[in-house]
Amino acid sequence: MEVPDKKIINLCKKNKREGFELLFKKYEKYIYSICYSYTYSQQDALDLVQEIFIRIYKGFAKVDEKKPLSPWVKKIAVNTCINYKRDNRNRASELSIHSNIDDSKATLEDTVCDSGLTEDEVMFLDTKKVLEESIKELPSEVKMAVILRHIKGLSYNEISELMQCPVGTVKTYIYRGRKLLKDSLVKKGVWEV
Repeated sequence: MEVPDKKIINLCKKNKREGFELLFKKYEKYIYSICYSYTYSQQDALDLVQEIFIRIYKGFAKVDEKKPLSPWVKKIAVNTCINYKRDNRNRASELSIHSNIDDSKATLEDTVCDSGLTEDEVMFLDTKKVLEESIKELPSEVKMAVILRHIKGLSYNEISELMQCPVGTVKTYIYRGRKLLKDSLVKKGVWEV
């Protein structure tokens, strides 16, 4: 049973541990999935989740009890991910390739040898890896808009609200992101023109 936002807000405003635990349980999977989609690194995603919940905790006094909690939490998550990308452009972990297939396996070849995958599954995994790498290369705002639209399934208006920019800008980001992804996939031989 999902706990209503009003109860979570009241408990958190009273600085009760139970309120923050309920808040964490309610939003942890959603926030982690955004962070992982943005970084493609389990460690970086976990670091971001921790930073987001710290920001939520510190900013909870500003929460309006009459409004839903979800948009406020999502906005903090989106802004933290965008700031992370901007602040960590030169980190070595951003330059390395992270595999989403299985963190314990080093390469696609290892995955293929270890399991009885069919040729179609291997092609799918290889294409997925190239797509993830191409998404990582997108500019931060464009990447966030593409992730929120195509991975999280949010509307243009929801993305506009979360990213705090006009709907037209969101559409431009998504159009630009699709074009950059297509160009990247064509260049890498995954997409035929």
